[in-house]
Amino acid sequence: MAHKDANGSFKDTLRGERDKLQRDMEQLRQEIVEREASLRAKETRLEHILALLDDEPKKPAQQLRKAKESPGRSTPSAQLLDMAVEVLRGQKSEPMHYRDLADELMRRGAVIRGKDPAASLVARMTQDDNRRAESERRFVRPVSKGFYALREDYPNARNVGAKRKRKTSE
Repeated sequence: MAHKDANGSFKDTLRGERDKLQRDMEQLRQEIVEREASLRAKETRLEHILALLDDEPKKPAQQLRKAKESPGRSTPSAQLLDMAVEVLRGQKSEPMHYRDLADELMRRGAVIRGKDPAASLVARMTQDDNRRAESERRFVRPVSKGFYALREDYPNARNVGAKRKRKTSE
């Protein structure tokens, strides 16, 4: 009978330890969720700051070095958009869907951060073109929403980010 009491006491100790570990793990999971949310907020803020700072002209070697030093950061917009121009030039004047363009850029080593990297790419293309004079804009939507090409291939197409004018009824 003494053996059963010792064994029962041992199992009770193990159950207590199991329960404590499960509570600790749940608490750690909750902390992780909170920290990840904080991290995402800081990453978003950093992306915005980097986008604002990206106006400053940089030398290509300096951009490449920065991208290699910080693999977790997004590829700077100027470098990313130059890569997009290269990819679109390789399309032989064929428009490319923005998701395919983003996938190709990432295959070539670009880092595009955000919940939807493809949407982040379009936002950068739009922002870049909106900052440029009309004659210097590079990206257009020549056929339909979601497909992009270079202005040099479609000189009369709508600019990226251009809003359609609604027809007014008479």
